[in-house]
Amino acid sequence: MSQGLASVKSIATEQTLTRLAQRSGKFQQGILSDLGNIGKSGNLEDIVAAEKLIVKFDLKEYANSKNMASSLKTAQEELEAIEINIGLVGDPKRYKEIDLSHVQHKVRDSRDLPLDGARIAFRSHNARLVNYDKTKSNDHEKSIIQARRQNIRIAENLYIERQEKALGREHGAQAKQQSRTTTSKEQLEK
Repeated sequence: MSQGLASVKSIATEQTLTRLAQRSGKFQQGILSDLGNIGKSGNLEDIVAAEKLIVKFDLKEYANSKNMASSLKTAQEELEAIEINIGLVGDPKRYKEIDLSHVQHKVRDSRDLPLDGARIAFRSHNARLVNYDKTKSNDHEKSIIQARRQNIRIAENLYIERQEKALGREHGAQAKQQSRTTTSKEQLEK
């Protein structure tokens, strides 16, 4: 009889776990959908705020070692640095001073933009997410990590656009087209 009760208890436990897993999967799908929508919005501040919220939650709920807690605290600090730099890049006069302080080639990118605190934090956080992706076990968690990485890349690109705007630089096809137009006009004038 006790074997029968143990068997019933085991079946009930498995059914409960299955229901919890299904709910968890639906919850994770909701997070994945929300992350996708936030990334598609193209709103730099919202992308950073969402990532900051996830990191805060992870620190509270999942930091089970000193190393993990330290990594998540560093992530919080980096996301705060990004927020500060978003404010700075929004003020062209102030941002030009930052640009001037980044004169060495090793603190500039291939577009000659400064690798400021935000740019360094974006890269660091992306590397952290790559490492998390290696440790997470289920497909839902991996998908969420990949969506977060995608959003960080989108946010960095949006930030680069703001850097270019703050420094009065055009980018992409518009700059190439203007360069061609200017060159053509100069040649016609000669």
